[in-house]
Amino acid sequence: MKKIIIETDKIYCGNSLNLLKETPDKFVDCVVTSPPYWALRDYRTKGQIGLEENFNNYIEKLCNIFDEVKRVLKDEGTCWVNIGDTYYTKSGSSFLNDNIVSNKKIKSTGINKANLIRGNGLIESKNLTLTPFRFAIEMQKRGWIIRNVIIWHKPNCMPTSVKDRFTVDFEYLFFFVKNKKYYFKQQREPHKKTSIQRTKYKWNGHREPGSSFAGMDIKKMCYPDGRNKRCVWNISTGSYRGAHFAVYPEKLIEIPISAGCPPEGIVLDPFMGSGTTGLVAKKLGRNYLGFDINKKYCRIAEKRINYEKIKSDTCYICGNTIKENEICQTCFDFFKQKYPNEKKFKQILQWHKNHTQLNKKC
Repeated sequence: MKKIIIETDKIYCGNSLNLLKETPDKFVDCVVTSPPYWALRDYRTKGQIGLEENFNNYIEKLCNIFDEVKRVLKDEGTCWVNIGDTYYTKSGSSFLNDNIVSNKKIKSTGINKANLIRGNGLIESKNLTLTPFRFAIEMQKRGWIIRNVIIWHKPNCMPTSVKDRFTVDFEYLFFFVKNKKYYFKQQREPHKKTSIQRTKYKWNGHREPGSSFAGMDIKKMCYPDGRNKRCVWNISTGSYRGAHFAVYPEKLIEIPISAGCPPEGIVLDPFMGSGTTGLVAKKLGRNYLGFDINKKYCRIAEKRINYEKIKSDTCYICGNTIKENEICQTCFDFFKQKYPNEKKFKQILQWHKNHTQLNKKC
């Protein structure tokens, strides 16, 4: 098939598999995405993924897409996939009540269609399907290398009424690569207070006299910029008004893009949804390429990214086009001269910024 997709910072509307087949080999530096989860929602789009008759078919279909992803990803590229699990249980008879089913808001979640494919005997009812791990193992079989399984812990997870198990407050983020050598910029996080405290006594946990760690200084025991980032990320869920059912927070994908994509590289999201991946990519100085089958979500994503671009490219006081920061040099110099007091100067700038943002929201 002729390869026609060569433009970046653009969202293409259509079937992801078909669009990937039209994308050149080794074209993108990084992939960050969250495909529709199995048996959770109906996005009311022909050809959508997620409502296959069983999770095996879903995984097959999804991995076929990632076969093409692997082809368009550069040899040193990285691939990050956020995917959640599903219980093999119908969501309760209350959802089948005629009064509730007639509610447009309830029907839009696709709970009725999802119920048709859950609990049909493939595994024992009430089981977790372990779909994320079935997906990861199949990806491994197809040649991907799994570097990390990251736990996205949600401190503000949605409460549940369930009484015979614990509330699930996390999802998985899989970190895949094509080859043993790949682009990766180490990410760091603050040391624990106990680790820093130990350095005062020049002890790092080894009690043996004569240990090679004895007497190490703080710079060697606790790296000044923090420790290597761990695999449990505590990040609250996010939302975008009027957008997609499932919007992952910007903070969740800032880390993968910063770590796995070089500056000015291309980040691909084959399930673009409301455009969070493209938005974060641009904020971090990368380019993006997005695919989505739903025309409504393509429009939402484009509008969202364009709004952020306009907002970041204009001075919030005079509206002149600027390349960096949020205020042009002319306005900065004017207010600096008018308000020589540093505290007052900052207060005035903050007032103008807040005032302008209020006007934009109105």
